[in-house]
Amino acid sequence: MEKQLKVLAVGDPAVYVYVDDKYNFLKEFTKETGVKIYFDIVKWVDYYPTLINSFREYKYDIVMVAGHLWVSELVEKGNLLELSRNFGLDYDYEDIIPSIREEIEYNKKKYLLPSFCDGHLLFYRKSEIKENLAERITIDELIKIVENNTDNQKNTFVLKAHPSEIFLDLLPYLRNEGIDAFDNDGNPLFDNQKGYSALQKYIYMKQYSPKNVDEFGNEEVLNAIQKDKCKLGVSWSGQLGQIMNDQCINPEDIGFISLETSWNTTWSFGINHLCQDQFLAERFLQFITSKEVDKAVGAYCGNPTRNSSFEEEKEKYRWYPVLQNMLERSKPLPHLTVTGQLISITTKEIVKAFRHIISPQEALRNAANIIREVV
Repeated sequence: MEKQLKVLAVGDPAVYVYVDDKYNFLKEFTKETGVKIYFDIVKWVDYYPTLINSFREYKYDIVMVAGHLWVSELVEKGNLLELSRNFGLDYDYEDIIPSIREEIEYNKKKYLLPSFCDGHLLFYRKSEIKENLAERITIDELIKIVENNTDNQKNTFVLKAHPSEIFLDLLPYLRNEGIDAFDNDGNPLFDNQKGYSALQKYIYMKQYSPKNVDEFGNEEVLNAIQKDKCKLGVSWSGQLGQIMNDQCINPEDIGFISLETSWNTTWSFGINHLCQDQFLAERFLQFITSKEVDKAVGAYCGNPTRNSSFEEEKEKYRWYPVLQNMLERSKPLPHLTVTGQLISITTKEIVKAFRHIISPQEALRNAANIIREVV
């Protein structure tokens, strides 16, 4: 009988490096071990329910997890298997960036191994911006830059305001006001003047963006930046490699800035508690997150997870120093077992505010009241 491992993966640009015949990673592992690997790549908007269903009835041995967003919930529910401590010298676990190691562990135990990062990064067209920009700016500075570089010729800015993205896109605005979304007990921290101001500023930026920006997710933002349809845009670092690929219009004109209040999560691989062979699954995880593969992931998607990848490739990829700055400064959300539920509640209300159905104050007050009942 054929030995096999089935992997559930999120439909992010970074993930396609694993199944790209140019790299042959899966075939290489099969050649070494005789184990066939099957990747099932699911769109982001459908990913979370697919993931949760995978823990109810066996379909996948390995699943991708959005780092600290979900790890506490999945571990506490018994959905993920703890990894063994059998890491060889060649794997070099300590080479993984310290902030990422903190994210993929829970209660000092290992449950995940990192694939790529998704952190906030500002892209801009150097030839179209009047100012000389620093490598890191605040949200208030971003607003002034957008205002100062607006004309009637093209869209100035793009937001990632699709309902599946808008909560995380808003986070830097909340943190710019000196608050976060939730405290360590899951209580909302945004039902106050600082929260209202953050959401008002976010909605204010809508006027500088395409009219249908509330439909903008990964693909739309990538297209706007890559095809020179905007002057500035905030996207994920895990999209960087694809934005800057050979389809990019005048890539040398694109500059990169981290936000003072950037947020990041590390998409990672974990082992489903229904896994048919944990030993083989761990062997595959160490292979697919090894130094060699991480370097290729960095080249393909733009955001590796290891110190060695950044150090060896920093001359080749000019955005690596900016990414390192982002990773050093980004602050995770609290480890909560109900993070997904809290985000869902908040998203429904802020979408209404972004579409001018209710005011920012009403949206955040409604979300806070519902969350208080849940928590």
